[in-house]
Amino acid sequence: MTEREQIEQAIAALEAQRAILGDAAVDTSIAALREKLAALTPSLPANQQRKQVTVLFADVSGFTAMSETMDAEEVSDLMNALWQDIDSIVVKHGGVIDKHIGDAVMALWSVENTREDDPERAIRAALEMQARLARLQSARRVRLAMRIGINTGLVVLGGVGTTGEFSAMGDAVNLASRLEHAAPVGGVLISHDTYRHVRGIFDVSPQEPLRVKGKAEPLQTYVVLRAKPRAFHIATRGVEGIETRMVGRDAELLILQDTFHDAIEESETRLVTIVGEAGVGKSRLLNEFENWIDLLPDPVYYFKGRATPEMQTIPYSIIRDMFAYRFDILESDNATTVLEKFRAGMKGILDADQSDLVGHLVGFDFSASQGVQNLLGSPSFGKLAIAYLTNYMRAITEEPTVIFLEDIHWADDSSLDLLDRLVDAIPTGRLLLVCLARPRFFERRPDWGQNGHNHTRLDLKPLSRRASRMLVDGILQKVEDIPDELRNLIVEGAEGNPFYVEELIKMLIEDGIILCGEEKWSVEPGRLTTVRVPPTLTGVLQARLDSLPHKEKILLQRASVVGRLFWDAAVVELGAGDADRFRRDEITPLLEAVCKRELVFRQERSTFEGANEYLFKHAILRDVTYETVLLKLRRVYHTQVAKWLESNAGERAGEFLSLIAQHYELAGEKTKAVAYLKRSGEALYKINAYRDAMDAFNRALAMLPESKMADRAALRVNLGNACRWMSDFPAAVRNFEEGLALAVQVGDLQLEAESLCGLGVVANMQGYFDKAIDYLEKGLELARKTNNPLSIANALMKLAWASQQGGHLPEAEKYAEEGLSIFRKLGNRQGIADCLNTLGVIARLRQDGERAKRYYEESLALCREIGDRRGASARLHNFGELLRAQGKYEEAIPYYQKSLEICREIGDRMIVANALTGLGTVYLELGKYDAGRKYLRESLKESWAIGSFPLMLETLVGLAMLRVKTGSPLQGAEYLGLVLAHPAFIEEIRLQTETVLAALRRLLPPEKIEEGLERGKTLDLETIVAGILQD
Repeated sequence: MTEREQIEQAIAALEAQRAILGDAAVDTSIAALREKLAALTPSLPANQQRKQVTVLFADVSGFTAMSETMDAEEVSDLMNALWQDIDSIVVKHGGVIDKHIGDAVMALWSVENTREDDPERAIRAALEMQARLARLQSARRVRLAMRIGINTGLVVLGGVGTTGEFSAMGDAVNLASRLEHAAPVGGVLISHDTYRHVRGIFDVSPQEPLRVKGKAEPLQTYVVLRAKPRAFHIATRGVEGIETRMVGRDAELLILQDTFHDAIEESETRLVTIVGEAGVGKSRLLNEFENWIDLLPDPVYYFKGRATPEMQTIPYSIIRDMFAYRFDILESDNATTVLEKFRAGMKGILDADQSDLVGHLVGFDFSASQGVQNLLGSPSFGKLAIAYLTNYMRAITEEPTVIFLEDIHWADDSSLDLLDRLVDAIPTGRLLLVCLARPRFFERRPDWGQNGHNHTRLDLKPLSRRASRMLVDGILQKVEDIPDELRNLIVEGAEGNPFYVEELIKMLIEDGIILCGEEKWSVEPGRLTTVRVPPTLTGVLQARLDSLPHKEKILLQRASVVGRLFWDAAVVELGAGDADRFRRDEITPLLEAVCKRELVFRQERSTFEGANEYLFKHAILRDVTYETVLLKLRRVYHTQVAKWLESNAGERAGEFLSLIAQHYELAGEKTKAVAYLKRSGEALYKINAYRDAMDAFNRALAMLPESKMADRAALRVNLGNACRWMSDFPAAVRNFEEGLALAVQVGDLQLEAESLCGLGVVANMQGYFDKAIDYLEKGLELARKTNNPLSIANALMKLAWASQQGGHLPEAEKYAEEGLSIFRKLGNRQGIADCLNTLGVIARLRQDGERAKRYYEESLALCREIGDRRGASARLHNFGELLRAQGKYEEAIPYYQKSLEICREIGDRMIVANALTGLGTVYLELGKYDAGRKYLRESLKESWAIGSFPLMLETLVGLAMLRVKTGSPLQGAEYLGLVLAHPAFIEEIRLQTETVLAALRRLLPPEKIEEGLERGKTLDLETIVAGILQD
């Protein structure tokens, strides 16, 4: 047996052991053997070259049988049409037709121009060829079939035979032909050498090891089933194109695999956080895990997202990134296209309006949607959108689903809160969420994963010295005899950090100490003694940057200002002047050069059409590069990036407000930054992202000079409103008062009115009704002076509600009717619905049941019409209150229950507490004391959690009645005394207190009742509530 045959036999034997040894081990071993095999190959003629290509063979069967029933000319026409179609598909996907052989065709990729995705292009061509043949069969009613085989490997390209006809020769061509013969009818069969280039992009079915003629041992092959709906190419870490296997992480990979099985098989949502310092191998572990999932027989629904430093101040940005990738949404898509793509992705689970609310919440500008317009700015918006998103995730996780999120230490808090909420809300989903984070993430979010769901924290430690040596040997596999001095130099310097290992080796390559040949590498041992290894990873990266050609370094510096993710079209716009900018034809070869150095990677798809998208290999590399940019140039570049975003965002500029503000802020362009932050804060306020709105307003305030009093007043009022909705009443009052003082100084009546109304609403929410009415009356007076109908109507509506709660029903009715009239003229359906609801409450308190019913019915219809489910829930509760006041307890129950169902779905705890109190009270009236007690305790727990004193008092009235009915009337009198004496007592519950008093009078003499009421006045509400909840 010759040496060549021995090597070929060894390769075949390793292929046969692939299932046992694993892909990484087999690939590493085979690569070394193939190098030795290549060394035995004689030199090639001048007109020939060795090159790695992807070879496709396709054979069509059925023509012979078809010719028995069709005319020869018809058969010929059909065959010609089919081959024309197939050839055009090959060319469209970047391939070339090598030859036609009877009923077969041979096509090649990477013949003239080599592209990284050529294997993927070949497979996409094969799938389209099969689809085209299926359509032809249906249209012509013929029975044809095609088998396709694809292989990737080294071939000899050049002239063949005496004619010199160009073709490809070699084992890779022969194997592709044999794969075609072995492929299932209508199928596409690929080799492992092709598969490793495309894993993650297609759904494949691993086949039993295939015995191929000419091969001593069976080969691993895969049938391609389809392209994944949203493909995520699984990149592999390496140096100079050398693919290396993962080392030192087998235990962690097994934990991920076991957790996946637990989540999917047990229908138990699981969260895994992989924690490690930069470069320790978090992404590589995730890639290996993803590759393992990719080969499972059952389909898995994928979501992926990555946070970057720029996204920390952009609410829901990683959720937006996740859906943009899943639904193939480009930043350059027009608004209509984005809306269509998002709706299509949600179709079958959410209707268009519901989908639009979710999309607008997470950061897409769907403000043109009628569903969004109906609710934008209402307190229902955020709760509804999150409820719909929860419904969507609950539905899709009935099937196996994985969410992979990288670098969540840079994720914004709204995204993290939403992820927490989704995982908690879907405990029985077939869902695995895997997040990558650095350890400092837990300083910011110490309770991450502690909300009751199954959380596993995987801490990645540095590689052991043994594992580090294995990694070095894998990367330097083309070096025949690695000097121990070199291996130890790298292992000692990197201190167990895989990224550090790679960057050290690249530095040594660029310094000429390691010499890379096409087939063999060598080491200059004499120069090893002169090597100085930088003591930190940052130092290594800095050294690599310093060694770059000047233009390549400048290119990376400008790209780093754009961000870790950047676009060539944006970098072209950066420069100290027009003459300093890169030309478009100049930047392409520079980007190719830094890609070849593996400093950045080109993304397979760009989010901006017409621009190529790139990613710095590691966030640390981007940060190190950014720090080398002169401060004065940074400011220039950030301004240019902001302007590029403005010009390219177009009609979707609303989605980039925070990012543009960030660049202007870093550029020192404070006026522009403030304007964008104010717009961003106002947009966030409208979707109920109050905390993020507060952050935007505060950042804007910090940059505004004290002299800009009018602008500062407007921001203070905005901050007051956001704080109010966050129930931070002291902060709200402080901001409204500061806004009022500034507005008075500049004479802005509109801002004065808004400040006073804001103070009135806060006082009303705290139960200080007289104070609230005073503020609101002054606010209304100023609003009338502005002649702004909407401002007047809003002030009237707020004043009506405060007057009603304070027991001033005639005034409340007058204000509500005037507000209703203005809202009707404006066509403001939300305002109309709210005024009608207030009028309904007033009618109920006056015991005018029919009138109250008419108001509630019209208000409820409007809420349903505009999609305001929170408003609808409140109206349903009010219907229950009306029926309870009329003694129709059984009829009231379904209204309360429906209200409770909706408000629990959307997460509105205030209405939840209201509905629970209503249910508890009617069950008491029906004599079902255990049920009544249960609901009232639940209500007290909710109102205690949100800190609502009026709700606590209303619930305590129900508990007082419970004590009266269950033999403790004196304690009931004490509770009632506490309620009546408390400053947060609202007139709306007076009827209920009178009902309790009437029950007490039937059981106790007047002096005893008075004694209990007086004792109740001395009690502390919070102490009593805490005691009840502890019982």
